[in-house]
Amino acid sequence: MIKHIKRKTVRPIKLNQEQLDEIVPGKASDDILKNIKFKDVKNYNAIQLMESGEVLFSFFYNDNGNACTIPLANPVLIYFNIAQSYLRTIYTRRKDLLSLFRDRTDVTEDVMKLFYDFFGLTSSFITMLMTSIEAFVNQQIDKDFKYEKSEQKKYLKLYDYDQILHWVSLEDKINDILNKKHSKDFSKKYPNKNIFIVNLKQLRDQIVHTKEGINHTGYIEIYRQSLNFKFSECIEAVRDFINFYEPDLIEPCPCEIDV
Repeated sequence: MIKHIKRKTVRPIKLNQEQLDEIVPGKASDDILKNIKFKDVKNYNAIQLMESGEVLFSFFYNDNGNACTIPLANPVLIYFNIAQSYLRTIYTRRKDLLSLFRDRTDVTEDVMKLFYDFFGLTSSFITMLMTSIEAFVNQQIDKDFKYEKSEQKKYLKLYDYDQILHWVSLEDKINDILNKKHSKDFSKKYPNKNIFIVNLKQLRDQIVHTKEGINHTGYIEIYRQSLNFKFSECIEAVRDFINFYEPDLIEPCPCEIDV
């Protein structure tokens, strides 16, 4: 089971001392920083400069008229971190669930609560982990990039950045944009690991678009796959997929606390 990850902001920048001296002529007083009104900065983006030289992209939030400056946390890591936080409990709930139902003849409220807990955790894990991949792939698309796709071999359809985000499938984003941008292909380099990502997307789609089917077969298939799912192997594959294209984006936290 992988250690919990280091929490990062979106594309932080590290300045050296010479750069710091050039752009920071003096230190602003705490009173000024604490009394910025949101109305005065609502049309601006924020940047926080740490004493370490790290520059954090941030945003202003209207906190009862005052500007609250919040670092722009990387959503790729947030979604991954959420999925990871469910991992240990998923295995505990699965073990308890199978132990209860193995020889049980009656179904009580407590028993059903355990099933609800298990499927709630697994569906949240699967959804958040897949969302982490999708957020990462979208993050990798350059804002000025134009994507051309052949339509029925008759003409080329041109997509701008916003159209790519909304109308191009994840598979095409990975195969035609991400792989070409980095001149490498995770699925070809690590086919066995990529199987976990394929299975993850398949089950996520089944959960998000849940269908009952004939004789409840749709529900049964989702529950069976959730019970059989390789959660630890899958989250490791997703970590490796993301780090394959952006090395060390997902890395273990340097603290000694294992939560």
